[in-house]
Amino acid sequence: MSGTAASVLVETSDARFDRDVLGAGGPVLVEFFATWCGSCRRFAPTLERVAVEYAGRVPVVQVNADENPELVRRYGVSSTPTLVLFSNGEPAGTLVGAQPENTVRELLATMIESPVADESVPAPLAWAPVDACTLPTADQPLREPEFDALFATAVRDVERLAPTLLRLHLDAGSGVEARTRELTARESTCCSFFDFQLTPAEDRLVLDVRVPEARIEVLDGLTRRAEAARGGGSGAIA
Repeated sequence: MSGTAASVLVETSDARFDRDVLGAGGPVLVEFFATWCGSCRRFAPTLERVAVEYAGRVPVVQVNADENPELVRRYGVSSTPTLVLFSNGEPAGTLVGAQPENTVRELLATMIESPVADESVPAPLAWAPVDACTLPTADQPLREPEFDALFATAVRDVERLAPTLLRLHLDAGSGVEARTRELTARESTCCSFFDFQLTPAEDRLVLDVRVPEARIEVLDGLTRRAEAARGGGSGAIA
């Protein structure tokens, strides 16, 4: 790591996180990493370049996932690397896996270059229109990381069978079925237009996601997140 990059990358912990991140006042980019994670090592040069480029505007803070289990539980992190962009103490965007540098810049640009919004109103889920989401506002920023983590660790293939039908092929690993059923049940509760059907197959799980024609753009957003998370690659946290 270069001296310049080292000077703008800060590692925090369970004990210091509230001060370093939640109390920072402005946007902060947090990377959850693991020393054993190959994707984290591949992503390190990208993170260093971003940290240097955005120095003075967006601090970049790292969290060792193995050494800080409380933060991992708090933000639902189940794979590394995971990037969470915080604004005024709340998660405002998430990327899972070793994403391209432009993708990271795009995440930061949404916070830096967009017009100032009413900070008392949390941003809705990326795929959930404001008029459809009944999820409590305190939970809205946390649902995206849960789906991103599921996609990054379990999705094998993504098929858009029709404008209103998305099929995800999932690994049938330990706990994936229960995790998927629980997450989709909660999403159906807050966005009732979703129709999730999970079917066990020989060596995988098949998740069909249907929406009415009026909500096709919502399925477009969910499809993009599934494809992006799968493409980035990640390391699962045991």
